[in-house]
Order: sequence, then C-alpha cells, then structure tokens
Amino acid sequence: MQRHAGLLSSSETHHHGTLRTPWWLFPGVRRVTPGEVCREIDRFAVGDYRVFGGRLVDGQDPRASIRADDLLNAPMRKSIDRRFAQRFEVFDARAAHSIWMKWYLNAFIPPTLLADILLGQSLAVELRKVRFIIADDGRVDAIKIDGTRDSSSEGPFRRYGPMVFDHFAPLIAMWCSRTEVTARVFWSNVGNTFEAVLRRIETVSGPSARLSDAQRLLATPDWLGKRNPLFDAVRYVSDGAGRRRRVRCL
Repeated sequence: MQRHAGLLSSSETHHHGTLRTPWWLFPGVRRVTPGEVCREIDRFAVGDYRVFGGRLVDGQDPRASIRADDLLNAPMRKSIDRRFAQRFEVFDARAAHSIWMKWYLNAFIPPTLLADILLGQSLAVELRKVRFIIADDGRVDAIKIDGTRDSSSEGPFRRYGPMVFDHFAPLIAMWCSRTEVTARVFWSNVGNTFEAVLRRIETVSGPSARLSDAQRLLATPDWLGKRNPLFDAVRYVSDGAGRRRRVRCL
C-alpha cells in the first residue's frame, strides 16, 4: 500500500512512547471491522477532505435509520418538494429530485472511494446491506454499513461492481419509478461525482495504482460483458470549456 502524503500523520498516534502503525499500511494482515474503516475515514477528514467526515457509520451508531426502499418514497418526496417550493419562486420537481440525489452522492461516493483507494477496503454497499440516516431537512446524513473486505489484490471491475450494479443500478431504477428524472440524468450525476472525487483525491493525496484503476473505469465502455453506465461521463475539451459533462444535469 502506497504511503499517502498528508494522511499518515493523521493516523499515527503515540501511546506510552510507542508509534502506532496504521493497519492500512499492511493489507491482508488481519480482518478489519466496518467501525475501523469509518473511524479511519473520519481521521482523514481534515483540510480538503473535511466535508467527507461523518458520512460513514457502522451498526453501533444509535441514530434511527431507514431502508433503501424508503428513499424518495411518497412522504419523503412530499417533504422535499415542500422545502424546495418554499425556497424557489419557480418549482421544478425533476430538478429538486435530481439535486436531492446529488446531495446523496456527495455523502456516499467520497468516503466509499477514500476507503477503496487509500485504505484498500471495499465496503459492503449492496442495497440490502446498508441503511440510511436522514437529516431533518430530508437529506441523507450518513450511510450505515455492516461489512467491508480487503480488496488490495483485486482489480477495479471487481472492486466497484457492487457499488455500480448492486447499489446504484437498483437505486436508480427505483427512483426512476418514483420521479420524472430519467435514468440517463441519474447515471450522469453518478459519473460526474465519481470523476470529481477521483480528481480531488489525486490533487490531495497524489497518484496511485488504485486511483488509476478507478479512473480507468470512466474510459472503458465495457464492464466485464455489460455496458458500463459510468463510461465517458465527463470529458475534458481544449476549446476553452475545460471539463464538460456528457449529459447536462437538470
């Protein structure tokens, strides 16, 4: 595992004069618990990573949580719509639901990528394995996980397959049935956030093999025989526009 600039000092602590070596420097030595991953992500959440803290929790978190089936159900949509209608003179339900989804992505994707790229841990993110803590304003405040595995020797398609096909694919299918937002827009939101977080990690922590693997997913149209829904989500052009999404958001 690569030594990540700016991160090692946040995890090293002195205890009775002894330097504690972070477990993620020695992948596969022992089984890591979800709580350890969550705590390590929170230790990283300083400076440019500050906004990523507190988004992953384990089963010990006492706050009430809901299942994936309850996300954007009728009562939640009603609450979200009411809040947006109060804030904006012109209310568009599609835009409100797309923005809500992007709020969720900003809570879920950053710590998931940090766990994979910096810690070598793939979280158990299949929908049936996670629960969601909802804030008073209707946003997802934290994601409760109950499993993680050492994926330091795995390729990117195996590492990220559960996130794409067992988390986002059924989630987006469900949200499309409950809103007027298209799957194309939802997937564009996912790809855009995925790419932006990878860029942030590269800027803050520097390049690494696992980061390059993750970036390669965005440039590969085929995912082990399936269509890659993240393919070409963001393009960088030389006409002065710079970074450009393939599908415009609402």
